[in-house]
Amino acid sequence: MFGLWKTYRGRRAAVAQIIPLLDGTRLRLGNIPDAAWHDPYVIGFLGMLITSIATYHIGALDTDDLAAVQAGAWADITGMPGDLVGEEMCFLSASNDSRFISGCRNAESFIQALDAAVPQSQRLDEEHSASPPAEREIRSALWSRYFDAQLMEPLSVEGYQHQF
Repeated sequence: MFGLWKTYRGRRAAVAQIIPLLDGTRLRLGNIPDAAWHDPYVIGFLGMLITSIATYHIGALDTDDLAAVQAGAWADITGMPGDLVGEEMCFLSASNDSRFISGCRNAESFIQALDAAVPQSQRLDEEHSASPPAEREIRSALWSRYFDAQLMEPLSVEGYQHQF
């Protein structure tokens, strides 16, 4: 029962932090194409970000609980089926997909850059609307660098054999 509560809290924390960032992307770029949710970079980036936020809030998770957090948060964030994203992550990781790995690394870089630029009291895990405007601008600029910029490149889903 405690595992269910932890996964719920981790999922809720990840969704609450990522959706406002994606809303900013939609304001800047327009709609996010459905193909983006199949792109290895985006899968790696959001998967790592979901994991990082969840484990920051609730601590380490066993494999099953982490999979539940990732699947649930993915579905909530993207509107796409969450049950297959774990399979995709495993496939992309096992195949050493360079865009997937780049997405994972860039999620870590995003969090590190955010931690360095914004005081700890206003980091990613804090409520965005409570942040001063300058800190919201920093968060937005970093998100644009690590996420929006990838959407402006051609998505690498054509020829991608193992799609949802």
